Amino acid sequence: MNFSVRQLRAFVATARLRSFTRAAEQLHVTQPGLSAMLRELEAQLDCRLLERTTRNVALTAQGEEFLPTAIRVLKDLEEATVSLGQITSTQRRRLSVGATPLIASSILPEACAAFAGMHPSVQVELQDLDRGTIYERVQSGELDAGYGAFMTASSLVRRRRLLASPLVLVCASNEASKSVRWKELTAATLLGLPLENPIQQLVEGQLRSVGSAATVAQRFNQLHTLLAMVESGAGPTILPDFVASAASRYRVTFQKMRTPAVAVDFYEITKAGRLTSDLLADFGTCLVQAFESHREVR
Repeated sequence: MNFSVRQLRAFVATARLRSFTRAAEQLHVTQPGLSAMLRELEAQLDCRLLERTTRNVALTAQGEEFLPTAIRVLKDLEEATVSLGQITSTQRRRLSVGATPLIASSILPEACAAFAGMHPSVQVELQDLDRGTIYERVQSGELDAGYGAFMTASSLVRRRRLLASPLVLVCASNEASKSVRWKELTAATLLGLPLENPIQQLVEGQLRSVGSAATVAQRFNQLHTLLAMVESGAGPTILPDFVASAASRYRVTFQKMRTPAVAVDFYEITKAGRLTSDLLADFGTCLVQAFESHREVR
């Protein structure tokens, strides 16, 4: 047999919540992904653990018998990883962090450089990942911390708000710097991030809330592609102002968005129950300082 921790967590969460939807939300996976893990576990055990109906989920007799074992195994693993986590990052001389691509390509490089100045003998491993993978690797202990916007807390993850980043209009540098009302973008043609990006969803939701008919003409996966297109005159975009460090290499200007001012909260997530090292606290400080240093020069 070849069980995975993810399969056991999927089974225990579903058994406790009696809901595929709520279990998937708690584990930060899709419902089809959760169902696939449960099917794989049942195939390994060669028995059905859950009875599925259109309204609810119930344990079979085999599921009732297996549940205490699954809970005990996960508890033992959790206690073991927490114990290992008490060996601080200072002793390991290594810090592993993950960030969503927008963060990783903007303020994280400068934060890493500042941290290296404080702790030259500590190796920082930075991974740019999607939110789901960050949650998974923080929960497993592979990452010491994850950074991004719109991070949610859960029983497996501890969340700490680091800063709020106001949304700004990013324009080609030949446009005068000023503040802009959301309603003034009624006829604007914008550039943007993919629609599934939560920051882009916030932007377009705010435009709709003020009755704006602004349209997004083109969408780009990479921040630097988006900024280069703005520089070329293809159109403005709306982004959190933490991208200022990445934008400094482009001929673009930032214009404050107001009435209302809208900000994106930026978080650090760590494994619940794991001790926070002094190194990780220093890294978070470097990250906030890198953000503030660019905010001050605008």
